[in-house]
Amino acid sequence: MTPVGAAIASGLVSAATAGSVASLIAWAGPVDPPGSRTSHKRPTPTSGGLSMLAGAGLGAVVFARLCPRAIGFGPIADTLALAGLLGGMAALDDLYDFGAKAKLLAQAVAGLVFAIFVARIEVLPLGFIDLPLGPVIGALGTTLWIVVATNAVNFMDGANGVAPGAQVIALFAFAFAAFGAGLPAIGGTALTGAAACAGFLPFNLRGKLFQGDVGALFSSFLLAGLAVLATQGGAEQATVFLYFAPLALFPFLTDVLLTLLVRARRGEPLFEAHRDHLYQLWLKADPGRRHLALAARTGAIMALYAGGALLLQHAPRPFQPLGFAAAVAVTAILWAATRRRLER
Repeated sequence: MTPVGAAIASGLVSAATAGSVASLIAWAGPVDPPGSRTSHKRPTPTSGGLSMLAGAGLGAVVFARLCPRAIGFGPIADTLALAGLLGGMAALDDLYDFGAKAKLLAQAVAGLVFAIFVARIEVLPLGFIDLPLGPVIGALGTTLWIVVATNAVNFMDGANGVAPGAQVIALFAFAFAAFGAGLPAIGGTALTGAAACAGFLPFNLRGKLFQGDVGALFSSFLLAGLAVLATQGGAEQATVFLYFAPLALFPFLTDVLLTLLVRARRGEPLFEAHRDHLYQLWLKADPGRRHLALAARTGAIMALYAGGALLLQHAPRPFQPLGFAAAVAVTAILWAATRRRLER
């Protein structure tokens, strides 16, 4: 079977598995009561992210069986295992609430293990020059990327459909880029992850089930890890450019990092739940606004950035970092303007 055919078949398996498991969890899973950071008003079943883990895991196995000639499954299996372990820890946290610092430590440990034993970024492209990082700085930088990416998705998971919808878009766009770069094993795995998120998404859009930390951390670690793997071919081989995944996630990354900066300037605690993110301010500005409308707006924004990443994938290599830098500047300006408008 061709890699694309195998990916489609395994994606269908992944989505069906995720939907079936999500239905079971919605019926018998643990319940999340309303809290200071969330925007729901009644107890709702959580840990639905276990359905993503099950769907993506089974889908990846099916893809490997249908397309055994696709190379690179060893590091991908390691990435899935670490993402699954982090998701498993998060599932326990959904039940027992280990606290923000414990979760941050778990993310850092998982990221560092990935950077040391699986893959890391040792060269940072800066336009027309490349900055060598070496193994130590490269491992620390890769760990930082994974921690930031996982936290960005987790922090933004407070309204129905917002984070899971973004995960579908980012993973699907990355899968498309990986197939285009001649990396079918990475592309197929990313597609099964996107399909697993899509299988869960209808339950979350209707407010019937939350993904919990398990879904946010698993899927974001999977994307962050696959993004590192996809850059490992070097200048002589086709790769997905380094800034693809950060650009696809950039609306989330911008809001999380700049919101933390605002809170730090105010002297407010950074490890406590709050309602300062843009999506929370948007809901607060008009309590009658529906989560579905917010999810649609967020999805459109994420699709715009994912499309921009796909366009940059085909740009000349020296211009890719410059395009990313331009996106950083424009997004920061738009974020500041939007925040001022919502706070009035």
